[in-house]
Amino acid sequence: MIEAVLFDLDDTLLDHDGASLAALEAALEREHPGIEGDRHRAAVVEWRRLEELHYRSYLDGEIDVGEQRRRRAGGLLEWLGKPSRPATDLDAWYEEFLAGYRGHWSLFEDVEPALDGLERAGYALGVITNAEGEAQRLKLAAMGIERRLPLVVASAEVGVAKPDAGIFAAACDRLGCPPERVAYVGDRLETDARGASEAGLRGIWLFREGGDIQGSGTSDIATIATLHELLPLL
Repeated sequence: MIEAVLFDLDDTLLDHDGASLAALEAALEREHPGIEGDRHRAAVVEWRRLEELHYRSYLDGEIDVGEQRRRRAGGLLEWLGKPSRPATDLDAWYEEFLAGYRGHWSLFEDVEPALDGLERAGYALGVITNAEGEAQRLKLAAMGIERRLPLVVASAEVGVAKPDAGIFAAACDRLGCPPERVAYVGDRLETDARGASEAGLRGIWLFREGGDIQGSGTSDIATIATLHELLPLL
């Protein structure tokens, strides 16, 4: 029997991609006014590639959070053909990007109704996130849901990141629940859903994009297209 439900944060509860894209649009306009068409689309793809590349290095402990930000900013500027800039300028560039990112934070429309139902049903709730804890708690507070998700387990604070079983075990220990009584919901199949399942939790993949996923190797993982489906699944 499931007693607790934990969530990923970015792109599961909070529309990280939407906020990041809005901030990137403003940054591109500052650096390359009038960029559009294929060049614009390629810049978005490059930014997302840089995020995946350098955030992974951060999670693996190879660089700190400041350095991963500098590498992402510097990488995009290099791609745009801009001269290299000192670290202090890259820090300032990223801070401006962050201001735009924060200004576009929003929850997906299904989040609060799902939390309402889970609270009424008596589930303990929380978050497991691959990030700095302070930054993620700030997001929850800004969205007004920090009290609804009192447990926040962040990779930077426990020293291990998803999909490593250790971060899931740490969350279960803090809950006082055995893993088999905890469900974990996230938007990434391997990092979130399968990582949780391999750690003994009930991993659930939130596949928001929709579409046909038959034959995609997810037969062993419960899959939902919206958080409206979560409580009936449980």
